[in-house]
Amino acid sequence: MANLIAKRTLQLLAGGALMLFASVSYAQYVWVDANGTKQFSDRPPPPGIPAKNILKQPGGSAAKAGEAPAISVPSTTPAAADDKVPPSLADREADYRKRAKAKEEADKKAGTAAADKARNKAACEGARTYKRNLDQGTRVTTTDKNGDASYMDDAQRAAEVARANKNIAQACK
Repeated sequence: MANLIAKRTLQLLAGGALMLFASVSYAQYVWVDANGTKQFSDRPPPPGIPAKNILKQPGGSAAKAGEAPAISVPSTTPAAADDKVPPSLADREADYRKRAKAKEEADKKAGTAAADKARNKAACEGARTYKRNLDQGTRVTTTDKNGDASYMDDAQRAAEVARANKNIAQACK
């Protein structure tokens, strides 16, 4: 018996909820837009829709020809914003391509900068290694135009140290 009462109470509650939602769905607007398409909404039609094109309003009244809508729509945006046309698919595609090209160029520039930085680091390390070898005092051989090998004298070594210091200053910024 208690089960039957609980079941009946649940049915009554569900039925009441459905009736509540039915009254909310009754607050619908129906109008015909400029393209001749029927529009259904819970919000009033845009201000540009003539009253004769409004087929249904909340409260069950259908608008009659020449009769103003029962509910006025407060305008929260200026009239100029209503005239603004959203961008077309072609415009959006062009914007996308422009953004993609700019991103590609930025990535290319970043890649070039990274490659330059890596080359400078390698040149710096090579110049420091060469100067270290010169400073250690080991005998360094040089070759002349004819391909003959000879050892570097002190004046040549000093000139090479100066050149290595210059290379280090340029490459190791």
